[in-house]
Amino acid sequence: MNFLTQASLSPDEWAALRNLPHLVAIAVSASAGSPIDLLFEQAAGRAAIANGINNEHPLVRAIADRREIEAARVAVKRIVIEPQGMHRPPEELLPLATEAARHVADVLRLHGSELDRYAYRDFVLGVARRVAEAAREGDFLGLGGRLVSDAERAAISALAEALA
Repeated sequence: MNFLTQASLSPDEWAALRNLPHLVAIAVSASAGSPIDLLFEQAAGRAAIANGINNEHPLVRAIADRREIEAARVAVKRIVIEPQGMHRPPEELLPLATEAARHVADVLRLHGSELDRYAYRDFVLGVARRVAEAAREGDFLGLGGRLVSDAERAAISALAEALA
């Protein structure tokens, strides 16, 4: 079976697929929580993306390559930081991520098989879930709260719909 690979895509299409997991991690993390939660969630997002190196699909493994992770980090930084140097407000990040997810879904429908689409979607939504589950929401000193907030749940749902 032939899997979708970086070589099958234009540079812009590849960048879209490579960058989306990073944008998703940022958008889910920004949807709820405290600044301390943000630190845990960012670390979980980076770990989940890097863990893609163990994925069976070559496209996901390529996205998790150290050089590609660094390229995505630089590219996504340009997206989430406004020209004045300020971070985009959290309420702008989910629409950016869902629009990027729709574009990626179109690219995958155009070039990939059903298995390619499944593997990529599973990877990206896995990143989103790891971020959402990294810090309890509404807790006090680690007690109480919920593992995944309603805002994070809604963000993951919107991203899943966009990737469908």
